[in-house]
Amino acid sequence: MEMGIDRPLYVALQYIYYFLMTNIYFMLANILFLVIFLFVELTLDNILLFYLALLPAGPAFAALFASMGKLVREKEISPTKDFWSYYKKNFMIGTKYWLLKWTILVILLLDLRYTGFNIQVLTPIIFILIIVALLILLYAFPILTRFEVKIKNLWLVAIYANFKFFKTTLLNLSTFVSLGVIYYFAPSITIWFCMSIATFFIMFNMRKPFEVMELEMSNENKERKDEKA
Repeated sequence: MEMGIDRPLYVALQYIYYFLMTNIYFMLANILFLVIFLFVELTLDNILLFYLALLPAGPAFAALFASMGKLVREKEISPTKDFWSYYKKNFMIGTKYWLLKWTILVILLLDLRYTGFNIQVLTPIIFILIIVALLILLYAFPILTRFEVKIKNLWLVAIYANFKFFKTTLLNLSTFVSLGVIYYFAPSITIWFCMSIATFFIMFNMRKPFEVMELEMSNENKERKDEKA
């Protein structure tokens, strides 16, 4: 008798395994930040220390998004092989984009710490800029794992996608807010074990935008070929 490998329990256990293993690899890739996260209070007063510790995180985020994207598309992954393969493949662009984005976020947080709280009119403006930066981030990493794109174009496409796919934007934002709620109400370390699940939902939400982007890129390439012909 064949084993019912499509049974809900078996599928659920598979996904738990995928999420657990990719979380572990994500934590290993960010071990410096994890150690500081465990032993140093996460406050704006310590933001520069966390900034330095999280500088190498770009490729790890790219690998996590790419792995979860493959899981959404193919329903299965090889966590060890896929995560570290995507880590290597996206190392350069993930590092370049993350260094710029993380630096901008930290500058905004420092502005909030040393300027915004003292000047009430600036506080909501800085908060809005931080939210906008995070929304761009939630599109940029999924996009760079699926398409070959330059950093400048990545920013433009991510900004454009936030408005074009507004429903997806709200879903991505709700996922990010959920992580914040978990961090606030549960032990802080819990959030580390939710990263792959949150990333999976973001990549799941990105299915329609990816379809549209791929179609648009296909049409653009076709038009270029017709012009050259």
